[in-house]
Amino acid sequence: MPLNEVWLSPPELEEGLARLFGRPTPPHALLLVGEEGVGKRTLAYAFAAAWMCWNRTPAGHCGACAACLRWSDEGQHPDLRVLRPDPDQIKIDSVRAARQWMSFAPTTAPFRFIILEEAHKLNPAAANALLKMLEEPPDGYAFLLTATATDLLLPTIRSRCRIVRLAPMPPEQLAQRLQARYGLEQEQAQRLALLAEGVPGRALRWAEALIAEPPAPTDRRGAGRTTNELQAIQALYQLVEQLCTANRQEALHLAERFRDICKQLEASVPDRSSRSALAMGLDYLLRGYRNRLVAKPMKAIIEARRAILRNANPQLATETLFLQLLGDEPSPTRSKAY
Repeated sequence: MPLNEVWLSPPELEEGLARLFGRPTPPHALLLVGEEGVGKRTLAYAFAAAWMCWNRTPAGHCGACAACLRWSDEGQHPDLRVLRPDPDQIKIDSVRAARQWMSFAPTTAPFRFIILEEAHKLNPAAANALLKMLEEPPDGYAFLLTATATDLLLPTIRSRCRIVRLAPMPPEQLAQRLQARYGLEQEQAQRLALLAEGVPGRALRWAEALIAEPPAPTDRRGAGRTTNELQAIQALYQLVEQLCTANRQEALHLAERFRDICKQLEASVPDRSSRSALAMGLDYLLRGYRNRLVAKPMKAIIEARRAILRNANPQLATETLFLQLLGDEPSPTRSKAY
């Protein structure tokens, strides 16, 4: 996808990225930060494709030069290396292989890129190995890292990256783009944009599923996933209302219900991990309280989300959180027993 077709927010982000193309070389390392679905991966690939193009412009790659003709949106290119969690960690062997790959000059492109998807899932050994690569990069190489939060990465890695923060789009703007691209009815587009909380990736996935041809009777998985995800999000908002009037025992049952809903979120997207689904569920809880103008629980939810992404026990973390939301756990420090 060309860079100018990526849906980005805030608006000044596009202006800042465009200014980078006035440089003779790409930034040494960019860390793209934002919640799931805001466009981190899409932007990373579009940015790399633009810099690997011999005729690059702020609009993106040309699609016709020798380097572009070798490009694949799945990350297949002789001058591109992509590291992903396998299954839930980026391991040192992957980083070592990338380091060895860095000993070669670009094949067809002017620069070589290493993309680390979900860099916050680097295990400690891999993170330390990456740090050495960031400290002594060869000429002609650049790094693109994506993460859901900066504090999930080593401070030394963060300090060697230029941080780019992506945010959800205003729902009204997202609804307009959905209408323009898919021809949705205004009410339908607004509903998707609101349920997606302005996150383009979610809204695009749902819109594409809604307008797709009905699946064959033997393959209804795509439509089912979309329906399940939308139902799960609506259930999370209802959970906030139930929790606001619950007692202690009911809160523990609601914590179990929350985990079940997150399993539904996990199953709705093939490559979504259980912890990513739990973090997404907590994001919607946070928004539910924000919509009700209840500020007190927000810190507890943010801390629980951070703990989940740092491999806290999901049952203990969610039960502790839900009791905190009732006020039955007065000391936030107790949650450190995760």
